Amino acid sequence: MFRNRIVNQVIRQYRGQKYVDYARVTILSPYYAKIIKKPQSTIAAEESYVKKFMKAVGWMDKERTRLKLTGYFLYECVPERVCYQEWFDILELPDTFASWFIITELHVWLILVRYMAEDVTVAGEKKKMVKGDGHFVRNCVIEALWADVANRIKLLEGANIVVARKQVTELSEQFQAALVGYDEGLEDDKVLASAVWRRFYSLSVDTKAEHVEKIVHFIRHQMSALDQIPSKDLKWQPQITWLSIHDH
Repeated sequence: MFRNRIVNQVIRQYRGQKYVDYARVTILSPYYAKIIKKPQSTIAAEESYVKKFMKAVGWMDKERTRLKLTGYFLYECVPERVCYQEWFDILELPDTFASWFIITELHVWLILVRYMAEDVTVAGEKKKMVKGDGHFVRNCVIEALWADVANRIKLLEGANIVVARKQVTELSEQFQAALVGYDEGLEDDKVLASAVWRRFYSLSVDTKAEHVEKIVHFIRHQMSALDQIPSKDLKWQPQITWLSIHDH
């Protein structure tokens, strides 16, 4: 809880900035500065009980803190940089909270796919999933998403706390189902199109095929663009440029 409070304070303070040096997060908060200024042990780092303690206590782990901030800033690049009105107009989607969430959800999934790819190691002809930094950043992105959703629902006109909680629970279930559907379509455009049709248009028979096609093309092109980001740039300074749905 203490760690989350510190991170949230940092994000609120620096949300308006266009660039953050992820590699030097310790300069952002007096809490971290105090930790860095503490006397260093002269015992070898590999054997130091201080190092073991820092690993056990998450909020003192500087690398984890940087990764957590990376996850939060990665999420914020979605609602801040995606042109939602363009999606509403071109794909004939209603300008509602539900539509906003579905569009945000798709962009978040694209981020998750790219980061989870960092945790895949190839051994012979089989792929073995290894939980690493990508998995941790993934969880932080999702955590940031739900924090944002909870805040937005509270701001809706006539919002009721009990109803809002129920809505968040329903969205969570839909989110998990959507991720599974999109994942299944990673290797097959037809399966992906079905997932898009189901999520965006609820399998309506009145859906225009070109709208589903546009979204599928957007996904393929955006995934290709994300794959161009070198692994070394994913941790601290990920630069994500969202493509326009207008061009697909």
